[in-house]
Amino acid sequence: MGCYISSRWARSFHWQRESTTGGVLKNMKLVVMSDTHLSDVTDQFRAICEKYCHDADMVVHLGDWTRAAVLDYLERYPLQAVAGNMDDHQIHSRLPVKRVLQVNGFRIGIIHGWGAARDLRSRLKTQFSDVHAVFFGHTHQPLQMEEDGLFWFNPGSVFSGRGQIQGSVGVVHVDRQLQGEIIVL
Repeated sequence: MGCYISSRWARSFHWQRESTTGGVLKNMKLVVMSDTHLSDVTDQFRAICEKYCHDADMVVHLGDWTRAAVLDYLERYPLQAVAGNMDDHQIHSRLPVKRVLQVNGFRIGIIHGWGAARDLRSRLKTQFSDVHAVFFGHTHQPLQMEEDGLFWFNPGSVFSGRGQIQGSVGVVHVDRQLQGEIIVL
C-alpha cells in the first residue's frame, strides 16, 4: 500500500486568508474517499481507516456507501459526507446529496455524481456557485485537475477502481492552498 500520485494547486492569483484568531492557518488534513460499495465494514476497510484517518482533521466520504454500516463506522472520525446514487434509503434519509464545506477560507463543494462520466464535470459545475473546489466520486477513477479556476478532485474508489488503479483514497492538505494526493491502495 502506498503509491502516491501528487499535484499541487493554488488559486491562480495570490489568495491568502488569515485565521480569525489572527494566527497562522492550521494545515488541515482531509482524507477523501468514495464508492466504498460495502454492505458491512470489513477488516480491510478498518485497516485503511486506521492507517489514513486516525490523524485526519476531516474525513470526507463522497457517496455510494451502499449500506449504513459504513456510515456508522466512519462517524467515529470528524466526518462530512453526502449520499450517492447507489445508496439505500437509510443513507439518503441521513445525508444530503450535496453540500459546501468551509475549510481555511476555501469553499469546497462535495457531491457524488450521476450518469455518464464523459460530461460529468459540466453537470456537477451547475450544482455549485462560488466554490473554489469540487470533490466528487461516481466514476471510480482518480482525478485531480484545475479547470477554469476550479480545483476538481476525485479520490477514485476504495475497492473497485476502474482502469489501472484498482483501489485508492485521497488526501487533501488545506492551508493557504489545496494540495492533493491520490494514494493507491
